[in-house]
Amino acid sequence: MSRLRTSFAALSVATLLALTGCSGQDDPAADDATSAPESAPAESTAGESITVGDITITDKGDGTRTVDGTMNGTVADVPAEPQRVVALWRVGSELAEMKVIPVAAIDGEFNESELSADLYSSVVDVPSIGSFEGVDVEKIIAADPDLIIGMDNGALSIDYTPLQDIAPTVILPIAEPTDVWRNYPAVAAVVGKSTDYDNRLAELDEKLEAIASEYGEALADKPVTVVNSSMDKIWASTSKSLVYERLVQAGFTYNEAYTNNPARYVEEITAENLADLANQSAIFYQTDLVGTPLLGTDELRALDSYKRLPAVEAGLEFPVTSGVIYTFEAADKQVEDIRTAAKALAEAK
Repeated sequence: MSRLRTSFAALSVATLLALTGCSGQDDPAADDATSAPESAPAESTAGESITVGDITITDKGDGTRTVDGTMNGTVADVPAEPQRVVALWRVGSELAEMKVIPVAAIDGEFNESELSADLYSSVVDVPSIGSFEGVDVEKIIAADPDLIIGMDNGALSIDYTPLQDIAPTVILPIAEPTDVWRNYPAVAAVVGKSTDYDNRLAELDEKLEAIASEYGEALADKPVTVVNSSMDKIWASTSKSLVYERLVQAGFTYNEAYTNNPARYVEEITAENLADLANQSAIFYQTDLVGTPLLGTDELRALDSYKRLPAVEAGLEFPVTSGVIYTFEAADKQVEDIRTAAKALAEAK
């Protein structure tokens, strides 16, 4: 279990729901490393701006940039090509894929189950400066950063005020896991890297749409649900989740009980109510990058009420790579899993 997941035990369920939506454990809860998106110093000229969602990065022409739209307001004097980055919450895997090795990071940003062996080996020794519950300011000073970057959904306990006196501190606001993924190009721009995010995203879209074209008609009347378990609770992914978006784009019909303006990216299901999934044609459970079920999932799958679900009894239970591992490597693996499931379900009688 990662350090991040271990520390969850001390938090309330409400806080956990907010936090785990943007962790590698997708519950409130196959390219190799060399094929990661290309990252090179981003080229810009004075006055040029890059906008990603509500974030705007403007080149000042003096080797610095200004970042507008962050959780902590307008951040000035951000180096155009930072050399010593401190990684706070939810930027670790994205930075690793961009080949940016932070000088320090909070616990849990680099999980072996979420990165290829090559990428993990490049960041495994990055020093810790705390956790999402708080950071050690002295350790950050000792790391001598020229940029501090992270994301926050309003549920963290980090005080950013003293950090801004150490180095420019850019905190990107998020609400759901989908926001972390869509912030990928903003992270790249802030750390001075260009990526082929748009091209890679277009490739993902093309693959998902190809699955829909091939199997969508056969999947139209076969609803599916994604489930996981953590904190002794069972969760169903909703239409605010990234895995939902990709399944629907691939032609699947999703359980309408979780698509009518849900509050969050997951909703709790009690063990007694698992029978409500009896009308589902297939059940998905999420895995890490190497296909291991996420923490708590094996216990869910061992429940008699789960095993009696018609889809499970029919063998129409499928693994899918977690939708909260925010790398293209994971996204490509997820598309492979979705194609495998689409074929099997489309051919099922």
